[in-house]
Amino acid sequence: MFDILFETIKINKTEIKNRIVYPSLALLYSYDGQINDRYIEFFRERAKGGAGIVTVGPILFDDTGKGFPAMSLADDESIPSFKKISVAIKDEGARAWLQLYHAGAYASSKIMNGRQLIAPSPIYSKFSKETPREMTIDDIHIIQEGFTIAAERAKHAGFEGVELIGSAGYLITQFLSPLKNIRTDQYGGSFENRMRFVREIIEKMRKRLGPDFPITIRMAGNDFVQGSNTDLETPLIAKVYEEAGIDGISVTGG
Repeated sequence: MFDILFETIKINKTEIKNRIVYPSLALLYSYDGQINDRYIEFFRERAKGGAGIVTVGPILFDDTGKGFPAMSLADDESIPSFKKISVAIKDEGARAWLQLYHAGAYASSKIMNGRQLIAPSPIYSKFSKETPREMTIDDIHIIQEGFTIAAERAKHAGFEGVELIGSAGYLITQFLSPLKNIRTDQYGGSFENRMRFVREIIEKMRKRLGPDFPITIRMAGNDFVQGSNTDLETPLIAKVYEEAGIDGISVTGG
C-alpha cells in the first residue's frame, strides 16, 4: 500500500497528485458561520504540506442542522468567501474538496435560537439530550434540495469535489440506522427504504452537478452500536452509494 501512496489517482475524471487526503475537521475558528483569514491560511498550509486532497468542512447549508458553529454555505452571498479557500488550496497544488453536513438529532436547539431539532424519528438523543421532531415528507425534500443546492454553490466557489458526511451519527446515518429510523413510510423500515433519503440526495447531486464532477461520501465501516449497522450491512450500503453515483468512499468508524 505504501508503495503507491505518492502515485497519482483519478476520482471520476479529476486527477489527484497522490493518495493523501486531509479530512474534514471542525476547527471553530469563527462562531458566526463566516470565513475569515485564519480559515483560509489554515487550509493553505494543509495544501502546502503535500496532501493530494484538502477537505473543507463540515459545512452547514440549513440552520436546522446546526450542532456547533460550523462554516455555512446557506446562501449565494457566501460563495466569494469560500472561493478564497478553494483558490488558496489549489494555489498550493492540492485539490479542493468540501464536506456538507446536517446534524439532525445531534443538532442543538440552544444554538438554533430555540428551534426544535428534526430527525427521521422522534427518538431522544443521548448526544444532544433532546428529542427531535419527526421529519415530514416536505422536510425531507427540503433538506435533500438543500444538500444539492449547497453542492452547486461549492462547485461555483471553485471546489473540485463534494463530500457528504454519512457517518458519526449525523442525519444521513440516522436515516440508515434501524435504531434511529422507525418510520413506517417510504423512508423507513426496510433496508431499501432507509437508504432512500441519501440515495435520492446522491442522484439529485449527480444530475445537477453533471457526470464528471466528483462526489464522495464519508461513511462508517461499522456503527459500533448494538442493533445498528455493522460491517455486515455497510458493504451493501457502499454498493448502493456506488450505484447512485458516488465516485469515492472515505471509511471511518462509529
